[in-house]
Amino acid sequence: MKDDNFNDENLLNNDSFIRWVLYGENAVVWDKFMLLHPERKHDVIRASQVIKDLHQAEAEASFSVDEKHVWARIATTLKEDTQSVNAVTSASEKGKKYRYLAALALFVLAIFVVRHLYLLDRQITYKDLVAHAESTDQLEEVSSKDAASLKVKLPDGSTVTLGRNSKLSYPKQFEKEKRVVFMSGDAFFEVTKDPFRPFYVYANETVTKVLGTSFRITAFDNDKKVTVNVRTGRVSVFKQSRIQTSDPETKGMVLLPNQKVTFDRENESLVKNLTEIPMPIVNEPVSEIKKFEEENISKVFAELERRYGINIIYDQDLMSKCIVSITLQNESLYDNLDVLCKTIEGKYKVVDAQIVIESQGCY
Repeated sequence: MKDDNFNDENLLNNDSFIRWVLYGENAVVWDKFMLLHPERKHDVIRASQVIKDLHQAEAEASFSVDEKHVWARIATTLKEDTQSVNAVTSASEKGKKYRYLAALALFVLAIFVVRHLYLLDRQITYKDLVAHAESTDQLEEVSSKDAASLKVKLPDGSTVTLGRNSKLSYPKQFEKEKRVVFMSGDAFFEVTKDPFRPFYVYANETVTKVLGTSFRITAFDNDKKVTVNVRTGRVSVFKQSRIQTSDPETKGMVLLPNQKVTFDRENESLVKNLTEIPMPIVNEPVSEIKKFEEENISKVFAELERRYGINIIYDQDLMSKCIVSITLQNESLYDNLDVLCKTIEGKYKVVDAQIVIESQGCY
């Protein structure tokens, strides 16, 4: 931070400073600053205390309950600071009024800081991700702006098709151990297979990890949800409460073709489900159909699982006598299930990205 731009407002509104105070990040930068500007030590200590008080109040209870207590803490900090200044400085009434207004301004600014801190550990924006990454590596950014779509080729040969008003940042050369990109908006990824270098996509509070597959991510900064839809292959999706370099994949979800995960940014939950229209994943002609004449229903279920890559759960003993004649179309899974369930007078539901068949059986 430049010395001529130094003031309380800049400190309390500086992400780098806040993360240094709370998490010890960017220590080299701020330790150097303190070394070069020892006369600013009191200002740094005061701003640090305000940030710690606000963060502690947030951790102790809900935002609405602790708000008055937070203001009391800030007021005490400001009062003590003003008293210390008055003890060593003889000032005119005009000077006292100025100090009072300055303290009041800092108090009002603290309201903004509370809101900022309240979201700091919960919501991560594209700007946050890029700023964090560029502290160690320079990134290339591509933006589709108003274009309907924009295709981007990455250093490893992978391609990303950006939707309207979307952004993508990536290094000129990927690391030897991993490939990392950052996005905002809507993007379809076709990732080149590399079993020795996993591919990571950071989007808001979610991280998607793949080795080589195709999938779509929708993650706008202002949207309440982030969705990941898998077309082919297998991906892992997990959340991060704050920007981190560790791999919390074990706390995430594994997605297969025709599955999607939705991350709710407000309650920080990951929910797995099927895509809106599950389509065949095998390479068969569009007009391909398969007829079953007086076949056991287990064979039909097996064919559906093969076509769509989706697990179908049913009571094999109860439905062992179900013999059906049906023609499967190369279309949506739900359309085929509608016909099949009508035939056996049953119904289906989606549970944890699987199909559960409910039926009284056949006699």
